[in-house]
Amino acid sequence: MMNDQQPLILVIDDEESLRDGCKQTLEKSGFVVMTAGEGTEGINIAREHKPVLAFIDLKMPGMSGMEIIDILFRDIPDIVLIMITGYAAIDSAVEAIKKGAYDYLPKPFSPDQLRTVTRRGLNYRELKIEARRLREEKERMEKAFITFVSHEMRSPLVVIQQSIESLKIMLGDRFDAEAKEVIERCGTRVQRLQEMVEHWLDISRVEGGNIAQNKVPLSLSSIIARSAEEMTPVCQTKGISLEIHAPDDLKKINGDEESLVRVFANIIGNATKYTPEGGKITVSVQTDEHYANVSISDTGTGIPQDKLPFIFDPFFRVKGKEDRYQGSGLGLTFCKRIMDAHNGKMEAMSKEGEGTTITLKFPL
Repeated sequence: MMNDQQPLILVIDDEESLRDGCKQTLEKSGFVVMTAGEGTEGINIAREHKPVLAFIDLKMPGMSGMEIIDILFRDIPDIVLIMITGYAAIDSAVEAIKKGAYDYLPKPFSPDQLRTVTRRGLNYRELKIEARRLREEKERMEKAFITFVSHEMRSPLVVIQQSIESLKIMLGDRFDAEAKEVIERCGTRVQRLQEMVEHWLDISRVEGGNIAQNKVPLSLSSIIARSAEEMTPVCQTKGISLEIHAPDDLKKINGDEESLVRVFANIIGNATKYTPEGGKITVSVQTDEHYANVSISDTGTGIPQDKLPFIFDPFFRVKGKEDRYQGSGLGLTFCKRIMDAHNGKMEAMSKEGEGTTITLKFPL
């Protein structure tokens, strides 16, 4: 609890002299201090008065400091817990931090040490509260944006696309070449906007746990074969060869088949955008005892090293020479989120002018 502008600090320790010393030191620094000589009393005070920070002795009769830390961490949001110990402290400190403590203070300690760790704990609390506020604001904005995309963009785009198609059918050959080109460009841009909207909604479904929910044992070879079959016509149209090197006897993975097929098709499709005619895309698999590592390599234009760390970020696009404006910038983001949902990893290596390799790591 905050008493006007003064933070409330709780000291739980069975040594009366230590409690009194902490109380005098902290009150001189402008804090409000309450004390307790044993665990149950301290927990009751904390639950009623909601201190912002609590010092808790590790070894006390009855309830131990570890038990108190465990309870207060669960019961009081944003409280900063600091363990006081006079014993061999490293193992105890690690255990306390695992249970939710922020720091520890070894006995004996000076007033300056007490004031320093208090200020550090309060600064940490402010940062933690601000970080949570920013996360909540981000989530609120994302939900509002998803609602906007779903209701305010999706339906109008469908109507516009249908109107463009109807216009082309109704007017037929009465358009001259220039007018037809304008209409085709409009249709293409609307289609890409629709793809962006669908990608964004897919990403929101992944984060909401609505995609890749039902994982079953799957054949990775079968998933690769399905995605290759889907993307072969695209590669043939662009004059790109697609090679698959995946043994049929691969160990099974746990996953959602449809979402993983989309991941592979998306990555291969992305590679076709930046691989020139006559180039090659290769999908190969290597396994060890724990992982199946699938590499999707192309002989395309590659990605500049300064851009590589950002390729999985939403709306980030590496512009190619030929297809400068293709893509929503959400395809790889979607793939990364799907891999995260499968407890897998997605990594990229590239050298400008020599091609790119995307590696998918699946736990077996």
